[in-house]
Amino acid sequence: MGMMQLIARKRYVWTWRARYWWMDTESGKQWRIALICLGWLFVIADITKLIVAARNPVPAHEPAKAVIWWVVWLIVAIVLAVIAVAIQPKRQDQKPTESQGPTTEDGKAVVKYWGTHWISDEFLLAWKVTGRDPIKAKGGK
Repeated sequence: MGMMQLIARKRYVWTWRARYWWMDTESGKQWRIALICLGWLFVIADITKLIVAARNPVPAHEPAKAVIWWVVWLIVAIVLAVIAVAIQPKRQDQKPTESQGPTTEDGKAVVKYWGTHWISDEFLLAWKVTGRDPIKAKGGK
């Protein structure tokens, strides 16, 4: 195994371990909650800084600074999300497919092949049509 393959294998293993820790363990859940709280702390600090900057008057010899540029981008992002949902194609209800199963001969023995063989006569032991029942969501429409 070459060095690059070894590094790729280690990266693959550790990314899955990190994913398992982050998604499926109690300590991963605690870290997610801590990061969400830290994010909200930064948002509150930015809003506080925004309020302080808005209340202080700008000196006459300095140009005004834009302190709320992220609000404009937030509004743009929300409008684009609404437009993306509005132009999404509507999902059509699909009809169950009709299928005609092949016919089999009664009493025909099942041939067992060992090894690699060319099969000239197809043999179907069983046929089951699936997908007739619609999937129902819990508590939904």
